[in-house]
Amino acid sequence: MLLDCGFGSFASYLDHAQASRLDAIVVSHAHGDHSADLDDFLSFAPAWRERPRVIVSYETLSAMTRQPSASDVEVIVVSDGSLVERSTFRVECSSTTHQLATLAVQVTMGGARVVYGADTGPGWRIPSPFLRPDVAILECTLENRDAASSPYHLDAHEVGALAQSLDALRTIVTHVPPHGNALARVDLARRAAPERDFLPAMTGQRIVVGPNFEPDHYR
Repeated sequence: MLLDCGFGSFASYLDHAQASRLDAIVVSHAHGDHSADLDDFLSFAPAWRERPRVIVSYETLSAMTRQPSASDVEVIVVSDGSLVERSTFRVECSSTTHQLATLAVQVTMGGARVVYGADTGPGWRIPSPFLRPDVAILECTLENRDAASSPYHLDAHEVGALAQSLDALRTIVTHVPPHGNALARVDLARRAAPERDFLPAMTGQRIVVGPNFEPDHYR
């Protein structure tokens, strides 16, 4: 399962995960940093376990400059509260607070649950089925919020509070701008929720979840 496919994600897949086969791509919203490489993935047959499959809202699909059009691509249109079940995965959807219509998702595969907040904003209401995931992947665009900060993104303190509310076993801090300090954000999130486990997202990172999950089982 690929959660968003922004600029550079296809090259990163080729470099670090080409042996992995995808069941679906979730596109949370139409901003390019979450959707730009979709065509590359859909047209690369070796990436797919079966046929290419996209899980996307109607609003996101409508806002895309180029929409999936190949006859062999399965497009699954979802909205707030949608549930998608296939033999290998389950995806549940929840609307977040962002400039464009955006969906957070919970993905269940092989008994493990991952919650991806996408671009969340501090107003997201967490659905009860999303609680206590094995891993939460949360955006941390801002280090410290101030009066000029966007209301559509989280700062590090809010990430800590959200991880606490989710009761996540582990939280991956992502969506840090290129000029931002990921480690500083992780440190601030830990201060906000000292009993939670936080890691910065890194290219090539591998985290094992499921029956063999242990707090330090990653590289």
